[in-house]
Amino acid sequence: MAGTYGRAGGSYQLVLKMPQLIDICISLTIIFAVTHTVIKSKMHATCPFDTPFSPSFQYWLLCSYLVTELRSLRTTSPYRWITFFTCGCPLPSFTFRVFLSLVAYEVLVLFCSGKFNDNAWHDVKVTRNLRQHSGIGHAMVTISVDGILTTTGYTQEDYTMLGSDDFFYVGGSPSTADLPGSPVSNNFMGCLKEVVYKNNDIRLELSRLARIGDTKMKIYGEVVFKCENVATLDPINFETPEAYISLPKWNTKRMGSISFDFRTTEPNGLILFTHGKPQERKDARSQKNTKVDFFAVELLDGNLYLLLDMGSGTIKVKATQKKANDGEWYHVDIQRDGRSGTISVNSRRTPFTASGESEILDLEGDMYLGGLPENRAGLILPTELWTAMLNYGYVGCIRDLFIDGRSKNIRQLAEMQNAAGVKSSCSRMSAKQCDSYPCKNNAVCKDGWNRFICDCTGTGYWGRTCEREASILSYDGSMYMKIIMPMVMHTEAEDVSFRFMSQRAYGLLVATTSRDSADTLRLELDGGRVKLMVNLDCIRINCNSSKGPETLYAGQKLNDNEWHTVRVVRRGKSLKLTVDDDVAEGTMVGDHTRLEFHNIETGIMTEKRYISVVPSSFIGHLQSLMFNGLLYIDLCKNGDIDYCELKARFGLRNIIADPVTFKTKSSYLSLATLQAYTSMHLFFQFKTTSADGFILFNSGDGNDFIAVELVKGYIHYVFDLGNGPNVIKGNSDRPLNDNQWHNVVITRDNSNTHSLKVDTKVVTQVINGAKNLDLKGDLYMAGLAQGMYSNLPKLVASRDGFQGCLASVDLNGRLPDLINDALHRSGQIERGCEVALTKADLQGPSTTCQEDSCANQGVCMQQWEGFTCDCSMTSYSGNQCNDPEAFQLSSRTVFLQCGGLHSK
Repeated sequence: MAGTYGRAGGSYQLVLKMPQLIDICISLTIIFAVTHTVIKSKMHATCPFDTPFSPSFQYWLLCSYLVTELRSLRTTSPYRWITFFTCGCPLPSFTFRVFLSLVAYEVLVLFCSGKFNDNAWHDVKVTRNLRQHSGIGHAMVTISVDGILTTTGYTQEDYTMLGSDDFFYVGGSPSTADLPGSPVSNNFMGCLKEVVYKNNDIRLELSRLARIGDTKMKIYGEVVFKCENVATLDPINFETPEAYISLPKWNTKRMGSISFDFRTTEPNGLILFTHGKPQERKDARSQKNTKVDFFAVELLDGNLYLLLDMGSGTIKVKATQKKANDGEWYHVDIQRDGRSGTISVNSRRTPFTASGESEILDLEGDMYLGGLPENRAGLILPTELWTAMLNYGYVGCIRDLFIDGRSKNIRQLAEMQNAAGVKSSCSRMSAKQCDSYPCKNNAVCKDGWNRFICDCTGTGYWGRTCEREASILSYDGSMYMKIIMPMVMHTEAEDVSFRFMSQRAYGLLVATTSRDSADTLRLELDGGRVKLMVNLDCIRINCNSSKGPETLYAGQKLNDNEWHTVRVVRRGKSLKLTVDDDVAEGTMVGDHTRLEFHNIETGIMTEKRYISVVPSSFIGHLQSLMFNGLLYIDLCKNGDIDYCELKARFGLRNIIADPVTFKTKSSYLSLATLQAYTSMHLFFQFKTTSADGFILFNSGDGNDFIAVELVKGYIHYVFDLGNGPNVIKGNSDRPLNDNQWHNVVITRDNSNTHSLKVDTKVVTQVINGAKNLDLKGDLYMAGLAQGMYSNLPKLVASRDGFQGCLASVDLNGRLPDLINDALHRSGQIERGCEVALTKADLQGPSTTCQEDSCANQGVCMQQWEGFTCDCSMTSYSGNQCNDPEAFQLSSRTVFLQCGGLHSK
């Protein structure tokens, strides 16, 4: 009676030493059962197999026909080698296959039938009938699975005998991953019986011979001669992107194999990563770079990628033609021999060859499954591994992990490591997670793998459900936040998002900077638009130079003191900039895609060594700065990172930048000519108690000029572009000489549309005719020299200077220091905006209005350097309305009955 035997692991096999065979027929009988994978029931004609195969193994056998029977086989594993005698019979997830290599031909026979991994017995029979005609061999191969037949044929030009040094393996081999013909790399786990190999002359009952200990048989590993239930390898579920488990070091210097199944609906995630010892290597410019050998598998935008570096550069192999995040199981099988190998996804093979000449993959330390630890000290993450750089952990299921043919009990490993967010099950929830509207504050909800994902971008909140208010930073033009990275960063992919609010049309928002190169990813306000510039310093690293910095623009009139949301996505050469709902896309030219940076800077660019044009400082507010998955403003505020240099202020503050006080109406200063030929954006803040005063003036060629003045408490914008003078008057609700700060924005665009905005009130006017403003000479601030007032253009009303404070001056993107940049100063001008108190002031009454400043219900009127009392509605006079009026009734003055007065 034929023997029955089972195997509990994936590293055991029976080996039969084959004698020299001539004109023989061979038969093999095995029974199997599998419990993991459903196999679709289709006949060969309707179940195409798209795996390419190539002649890679020669089979020497002189035989009139070959019969191989796998009559009884039972297992719980879906991907295993059962036999190999230049004819292997693997059990993949959806086919039963036979590979025959004869001389220069490799033949694949497919059969698709139902569910093989159901832990029930199945009968398999493979027959080859070979005939020779005119020196050419013709063969017919027939495969039968549970009595259902399919056939194929091939031609064999030469054939001989099976040599005496050949072996017949049952249940596996010492190096299954290296067997030709199949992507399956794991040995069989399950039960076999009635294993019979026969030809015309010989019948070998292999299972019986193994059980009785025949000398022709050799057993490796633990083989039990009874069929026991084989423990299933439970899948594990990574529930969050932060979840991961550690695997032991992978010893795979010259060759190795890894296989696993995965299932998810999420498009991105790091599945496997391990690297070797850091080594310093020199690039083309003889600069030292720390490099490591590494191996990784990642899911990016739904596609599976293999990444490998054996010391001479990274290869990145796309293993899928369609997206694999549809919630179905996918089987991945990776085999490597030296520099060459294949990666198969559901039996679709993709070959790869590592760069360089090295045959050694030198790895060290743990292999990470599902993601990376939060503390990554000692980890060197390759630039090409985008999921690691973007902090994309894998969310989904993994099962049946085999490394070099040996199974890994990942469920047990997760339990031993107390791995947070890892569950020992895999079921897909039918209900959509977003149906319960879990995201707060108008956040966008996306369905993930058994979870909802709240996109908080643009909401001003963060957290799992966007329930926590994000911190705000306020910048006054002299402030910044600088993230100093613990080590130099190299990236090929970035995700950047933040919100900003500003009344300024120019200013640096966010930039990466390097101490060693001009590399930068920079976002700034430029004329009321967001400008993205990406510069990769090809000259320094000796790469094929691109056309220069790539620049994109998005948004319009963003200096409206409203919140705006910015998103940047870069993937290699691909760029996408989104501002609110405005999208701009571009593709970078050149081969270089690596961005180097030491810092992430906001507000002010402090690293200026390689920058030819430094952007204006930012005045406004930033919130929710997210760079590659890290919320830096809140991390800095909460002390979660210690490499944050903070000079900005937390909170939504009223921003008064660089205030200067002009203490008298005769005080003024001059600056370099205002550059506003084709367009203009001016911004300033003022505070005064005077109703009239000259704020700004610049003359030009011919009659061109620009003037801004305060007339009876209202802003006037006066200009002439060659068509005659025009005036635009502010429409504020009340006079502005109320000792409060007010904001003024004046713009002129290419269409000659002029706009005056005072606080929230806007007046717009389109001017026909000349469009250019041709100015020359000095720009005067707060007044003029005394002799110039008599020569002012028509429509300019002021005949005196401005007394009060000016701040936050922005002259078409130039932020002058009114004191240090002045070409000329006259009168009393001081930094700051505080009322100066003399010693006499401190000893006497206050110079600002108080409740008791004016007596007898007189009205206190605040002046710039003091106050006056309006006594007109009282019967008193004097400086503080405390002198009785000198008015008496004479004998001639009588009160009339009608209420009037009459004098005689």
